Amino acid sequence: MTRGTRGERRPARTLLAAAVALLAVGLTGPAATASPDTAPSARAAAATLRCSLRTASPVTFSPAVSAGPRTVTARGTVELNGCTSPDGRWKNIRSGRLTVRGSGRATCSRVAGVRGSATVTWYSRAGRTGRVVGRSAVSPTAAGVGGYTPLDSFLSGRITSGPMTGRHITGRTAPTTSVNSCYGRGLRGVGLRGTATVQ
Repeated sequence: MTRGTRGERRPARTLLAAAVALLAVGLTGPAATASPDTAPSARAAAATLRCSLRTASPVTFSPAVSAGPRTVTARGTVELNGCTSPDGRWKNIRSGRLTVRGSGRATCSRVAGVRGSATVTWYSRAGRTGRVVGRSAVSPTAAGVGGYTPLDSFLSGRITSGPMTGRHITGRTAPTTSVNSCYGRGLRGVGLRGTATVQ
């Protein structure tokens, strides 16, 4: 694998996360201290909700993310599925939809100075059906929360109102679309999938 290809994959994640923002989510190096194998188990006892996630459509970047640093705005919608409540406090939540808008100083390998907001609408049934359990506002966490790639920073933040106020939401994602254009013409969008945990 060439050096450029490996670098392109990592940045792509960074951007993705940013898109979500939160979801949206350290988007800098310090957030990458925990490994994907050990971090989740260390926080398992504190988890109040866990869901799988997937972007409804690619998260978009304006202007495109490229090798040179620039201020980029990311927008996207993330679908939360298969939600379970390990501590039993939120058994009435089965799915959700996260909408986010955030911005930061980004390159193909790093994003810093993340700002933005996100809203999660929670549903009582799978597939975002049933009754609306509530809406949670999420603000980005500047240093990221438990992520092991820069992109995980945009998917992490603190719930400031609505269900689970005061808790943190952390996303771990991987791209579902190609990110090979980042070092060339630039990356204008990316699809994501992964998991989200509220703790």
